[in-house]
Amino acid sequence: MTVELVEFTDPGCSYAWGTEPKVRRLRWQYGHRLRWRRVVVGLHPPGWTDGWHDPASPQTLSDYWKGVGAVTGMPFPSPLHHLHATTEDACRLVKAAERQDGAAASGGPVDRPSDRLLRLLRESWYVWGRPADTVERGLALAAAVDGLDVERLARDVDGTQVEAAFRADLAEARRPNEYVLNKPDKRVGYGAAQPTEDGMRFGIPCMVLTGSGGEVTVSGWTDWAEWAAALEAASPGIAADARPLPTPAEAFATWPLLTRPELEMLCGPDHELPADVVRHEWAGGVAWLVSTAALAPP
Repeated sequence: MTVELVEFTDPGCSYAWGTEPKVRRLRWQYGHRLRWRRVVVGLHPPGWTDGWHDPASPQTLSDYWKGVGAVTGMPFPSPLHHLHATTEDACRLVKAAERQDGAAASGGPVDRPSDRLLRLLRESWYVWGRPADTVERGLALAAAVDGLDVERLARDVDGTQVEAAFRADLAEARRPNEYVLNKPDKRVGYGAAQPTEDGMRFGIPCMVLTGSGGEVTVSGWTDWAEWAAALEAASPGIAADARPLPTPAEAFATWPLLTRPELEMLCGPDHELPADVVRHEWAGGVAWLVSTAALAPP
């Protein structure tokens, strides 16, 4: 039986970036059993402030993300070359890319075009430190996504249908369920509903799973065991249908850039890297890329 999965996320969310290892494992092992739908939350509208510094600066934000990375293990941008003006344009680009997902929209271990674009947007923030916070910057990244028609993407992103889809996502994100409303740990990134200018929204990252066992929510920074337990509760017995974890060669054939936590989550701590990958190391962390993807920063 298929499990309906609704993912609440945002390209600029540091805890969503920190959760990428688990997202990739979930897609690899259970993608054939999931119908995956994404809701973008518009984390930072134009004119946002970080809430701690007035004004925010690349250094203060990089320092904050360094603290998040200390929790999640994922890299952070150092240096951060510019503050992002908003995450909403990146969200719109993801919604526009979803119009090209086609038959792949149900899920599976191979990412859809919109998944690949979302990942490149995240990397622009947290690997390269050059957030793709405008349509123009996002379109430049989109040129690297196989199967994505960039000319169509450029037309769609400014269209009424994409704007309606984006606004519908914002509205859905601002109808948090009882689980996140009642979560006791209210810290940002730990899954509780968060205040907005007009109410409350789902804390991110968050997955709402619905299957034969009912609806189960897993939200915020947590370990893989909680994700596996939520999936089993939503669909009892699903663990028996999990695909084996990938070899490093299979992982890099699926995803051209992998961080250390992703490799350890997918391939175990004692993995051996394929010969055709290159190491990229900077002050905020390390990642490995297949040699054909070792491009200059966006």
